[in-house]
Amino acid sequence: MERDSGDPPVLTSLASVTILVLAGWAALNPQPMAWIYIGAVAAFEVWLARRMVLVAAQRVAPGESPYHFSDEEAALVQRYRFYFSDPAIARGASSVLAAIGLTALGLAPWLTYKQALLPAALIGVNLFAVARFTRLVAPVMSLRLAASRGDRAALRMLEVHDPAWEKIRAGNRSA
Repeated sequence: MERDSGDPPVLTSLASVTILVLAGWAALNPQPMAWIYIGAVAAFEVWLARRMVLVAAQRVAPGESPYHFSDEEAALVQRYRFYFSDPAIARGASSVLAAIGLTALGLAPWLTYKQALLPAALIGVNLFAVARFTRLVAPVMSLRLAASRGDRAALRMLEVHDPAWEKIRAGNRSA
């Protein structure tokens, strides 16, 4: 399930820095660069969505070897399949999503001020997609927020999070 830690990292800080540079350039020169920024963000999000769909197609069954998940653990792993299957890529993707979200918060109002309304609207609306992707690649934060608001299901998922990771690591060591 989990990739070896020896795999070369696919996403590095270079992708986040690229998003930041493109956003800064779009702020300085809105007309052509805002569209290039939107294209780069869209390309990343399409790539991430494709990776997530491919991983989610694999079902997680409780009790099967080598992990022997309980029903709750299997449900958690299935719900956040990408996070558990490719943790290094999920970590890198969350960094890039943070860069996209932060730049969008500044760039959308700035482009509106500069009268580049269509790119500003697209960048602003894209924050909904960024929020959804972030919830899927970094679920612990959103589960903690939901649990702090009294969501018992989120609290239970947080309780089975660490045992699920322990079973994944133990299963990978034995395999």
